[in-house]
Amino acid sequence: MNESAHIEMVQRLYADFVRGDIPSILAVLDPAVEWINGGSTIIAYAGTRHGSAQVQEFFAALDASVEVRTFEPREYLAQGDRVVAMGRWTGRAKATGREYTSDWAMAWTIKNSRVTAFRSYEDTEAMAAAFTA
Repeated sequence: MNESAHIEMVQRLYADFVRGDIPSILAVLDPAVEWINGGSTIIAYAGTRHGSAQVQEFFAALDASVEVRTFEPREYLAQGDRVVAMGRWTGRAKATGREYTSDWAMAWTIKNSRVTAFRSYEDTEAMAAAFTA
């Protein structure tokens, strides 16, 4: 795959996410994928996961804890097997009803048409505040 194809793949993954099509996302993960979402344990979906079963748990935790209001990828950069996407999202912590907005950057590593690594960088302080009663 070339860099343009990698960007197109990440764009499809975001479209799958917006549609709620998690099985399509899981289908392109490498069996040994490393999936990292930073933040304190107060953010229900934060943590490091390995393998598609644990990534599926991430999506279940995200769905159970957050109402995603907007998700807006805005810019993509690619070099070799890496894609960095930048954007913004808003959500509401279901447990508290508190809303937050966060700019984000997400780094994807793609090898042999499989996602081998993912790392999200977000405003975890704003999210932790939303999860705090």
